[in-house]
Amino acid sequence: MICPKCGANMILARGMCAKCGYDIEVNRLTRRYSCYFYNRGLECARNRDLSGAAEMLQRALKVNKKNVDARNLLGLVYYETGDTVAAIQEWIISKSMLEDGNPAVRYLEVLHANPAKLDNLNLAIRKYNGAVDAVSHDGHDLALLQLKKAVSLNPHFIRAWQMLAVIYMRSGRMDKARECLRKTLAIDVANTTSLGYLRAIREMYRENRKLRINEAEKEEDEVDSVSAGGKSYASYLEEQDHIDYKVLLSLLAGVFLGIMVVYFLVIPGVKTGMKEDFKGTQSEYAEQMSQYLSDIDSLERETQSLRSKIELQETELEANRAELEDLRDKAGGINIFNMTAYYLNLRRKGSATKDELFILQKRINAVSPEELQNASAKAIYDRVLADYPDAATVTMTSSELYEKGRVLYDAQNYTAALEYFMYSYEKSADNEKNMFYLGRAYQLTGDKSAALRTFTEYMERFPEGENYKTVESIVAQLR
Repeated sequence: MICPKCGANMILARGMCAKCGYDIEVNRLTRRYSCYFYNRGLECARNRDLSGAAEMLQRALKVNKKNVDARNLLGLVYYETGDTVAAIQEWIISKSMLEDGNPAVRYLEVLHANPAKLDNLNLAIRKYNGAVDAVSHDGHDLALLQLKKAVSLNPHFIRAWQMLAVIYMRSGRMDKARECLRKTLAIDVANTTSLGYLRAIREMYRENRKLRINEAEKEEDEVDSVSAGGKSYASYLEEQDHIDYKVLLSLLAGVFLGIMVVYFLVIPGVKTGMKEDFKGTQSEYAEQMSQYLSDIDSLERETQSLRSKIELQETELEANRAELEDLRDKAGGINIFNMTAYYLNLRRKGSATKDELFILQKRINAVSPEELQNASAKAIYDRVLADYPDAATVTMTSSELYEKGRVLYDAQNYTAALEYFMYSYEKSADNEKNMFYLGRAYQLTGDKSAALRTFTEYMERFPEGENYKTVESIVAQLR
């Protein structure tokens, strides 16, 4: 039997690897527990309890990270709840572990075969992130528009629906909020966040109903007290043997006048006071609830951010560690590493612009035939070409590359800007502004010799250039 840890032959009688001491019983137990959690997750998924399914499948992967079935199902759960990035990450890891007969390969192919849908899913995520940023700056109206667009692009985006419900709750539109939460429960029947928000809405309705009942009871008590006072006076008159009609009429007029005063002056004032108290209590409760929901939303964003960072690190480690391991100690493999690093950044981002594809093309072209003699390097190279076929044909002018470099330069990202200025210079050495900023980028990134060489060439090419005096001063300092 082959040892799962080091690959050496194991002695079955001892049940332990003679080389590394690995106990096969541990391997069997981890696989058994992982399968148990996978079956629990599968059962939850069949019952549309996607939150419970995700929890069980994550446990399965903690016990055995090589459980491909659990990883594929977890990706499907993430995809069904609108978390497309997490789903793709799980399928990429799964594909790196097993490529032949792996459903994850088909899932990724289906996504790549439908770029319009993939663009919509990515746009929905960007709209959601824009809404989160807008809410953090009190732009609730803008966030509302962003979230409506996000759920229209991806109707299964549970987090967007939940955030939309919170915004409706903050503005007092409880029916709208409840409708959004019910849509999330149609996707994930046991989503604890949605159930908690619905419970909060019910509590708010219950408090409002209690306040209205108390207001009505107070009004009835006051009317009853007035009526009771009239009856006692009437009974008093009936008990008198001798009735003075003038006195009686005066008293009746006084009672009627008192009733009118109570009805038109006292009761409206009491009602107004009660309504003001009710509004104050309602406003205070709404503020408390808003703070409570805001705290929950903040904690959820922090948790999601941490989980995304951890998952991204695990993705990069698992999907590329085995492929890059053979190149780690080999000389001349720097171009493969540069290409792979840039490729991973694009995959993490989820989409690539024209200029990014151009940079990837340059990284691909820099890989030498000697580097591709390594099997792992060749596999990575072929994967990059397969995932970004447009990188082979994309073209950019010197002006376009310069403009992109200026944007990065103005953002003080001098290292990235330098690369664009260099490629712009390769396209055309007659771009005066590009040569000036190329020299500045060299200078600001610490390459003084390259900066001096570039500025010297600038002075030779553009003696009448608008930046000539500045360049002359810089050259004097560098020398």
